[in-house]
Amino acid sequence: MSRIEKEIRIVNLMIRIYCRHKEGNSEICPECKALMEYAALRLSHCKYGDSKSACRRCLTHCYRPDMRERIRKVMRYSGPRMIFFTPVEFFKHYFCRN
Repeated sequence: MSRIEKEIRIVNLMIRIYCRHKEGNSEICPECKALMEYAALRLSHCKYGDSKSACRRCLTHCYRPDMRERIRKVMRYSGPRMIFFTPVEFFKHYFCRN
């Protein structure tokens, strides 16, 4: 699995955690679904490819300002909580970066 595919999988997981636990939805809401699709599109077109750094450290910000703020909000909520909801993914994401 490429780095981009892993990033897309983690972002989708974080958005699901946010939508379910922060917003209280049992299903993914349309706004979160749109954010998932937008993030996947932006990541799949990343000009740095598999050598990319974390998006927040990137020199070229490819997210629109509104979507960038939304994804920050999602990650700020979901990142620390991943250890409770998906501990295996948490350790893979935070400690096994290639």
